[in-house]
Amino acid sequence: MNGGKRFLHAVLRLMGAMINFVAVSLLVFFVALYFTDSLIFTDISTSCVSCKKPGFEMASPFRDVNDDGKITVDEWRIAISPTTTDPKIEPELNPTEQQRVALERVNYYRDFVGLKDITLNEAINKAAQAHAKYNVTHTQSGHEESPGEEGFTGIWPWDRIKFFGYKEFTYATEVASMRWASHDYLLQIDPKWAVDGWVDTVYHRLPIISPRVFEAGFGAGKVEKRLAYVMDFANPGFAEVKRVVHYPVDRQSDVPFEFKGDETPDPLPGKKYPVGYPVTVTFNGYQSIKIISSEVRDSNGVSVPCYRLLPYSDQFIRDSFALIPKEPLERGMVYDVKIEAIADDDPIYLDWSFTTSTSARD
Repeated sequence: MNGGKRFLHAVLRLMGAMINFVAVSLLVFFVALYFTDSLIFTDISTSCVSCKKPGFEMASPFRDVNDDGKITVDEWRIAISPTTTDPKIEPELNPTEQQRVALERVNYYRDFVGLKDITLNEAINKAAQAHAKYNVTHTQSGHEESPGEEGFTGIWPWDRIKFFGYKEFTYATEVASMRWASHDYLLQIDPKWAVDGWVDTVYHRLPIISPRVFEAGFGAGKVEKRLAYVMDFANPGFAEVKRVVHYPVDRQSDVPFEFKGDETPDPLPGKKYPVGYPVTVTFNGYQSIKIISSEVRDSNGVSVPCYRLLPYSDQFIRDSFALIPKEPLERGMVYDVKIEAIADDDPIYLDWSFTTSTSARD
């Protein structure tokens, strides 16, 4: 009887040792795999943005290691997402109606250019709202605040989002505007009007349709006959991706035909306004960008003279390129755009068209 118990105990100890050995072996295997093959880790931004436990999934798309057009069993990889809570998205649970409308309009344009929707963040909302109140109080439309002045929460946008609790981020930017009006009906807070106005500029358009941003906040303030709008954008730490985004998009209709220069800083200092509607291309994630050729032609084949703002030619255009027709475009006309560039040794060819509106935008 005692011999039977000793045998059973020995079997149980052996099984326990085997289980421990298998568990440790698997752990070592996955850790070694993770650190030795950088391609096994897939983007977790859509499926595991706030994971607290390791997540496993089959990597996709798979690699064709042999370049034979087929995926073999040996070319499959296991993707392991590390145990982390950063970066993560923390959506605003109780946005105001104005914030909700602003976000919907921003995502309308992002959907247009094929980008993922962004979300509102509570801390960024507070920062944007505070700066809108500061701007309208001090009759300004800029991005800087002065210590000691009423409503001060931080000198720059990144200082202000930190002040309100958004501590971890790799990128932050802001758009802002001010509206003066003599009629009360023009002084109703209108987030859609604000977002449309930013998109119809050069510099202020870029953050709205940037692949670099994932979260945002919106604020508005009103004092007497003036309105201030502010929208902040941030990236909580997601990896940079290489992506080319242009606006207007292919076959877009009802595109404004002119740009009146209602933007500070002025993208065309010293030039006469109005000019044609700006065409912008963002080379997100690229470090070296060279524009080989660029052209806008109308449907009659006539080339349109344009001003060109080259990538990194100033601190505001950054990784983007702008083509701005020197004269307002024709109403109801189809325009073709062709751009050839080299970005980080990648040849990029863009060829698309858009149609201008027959009437001015309100």
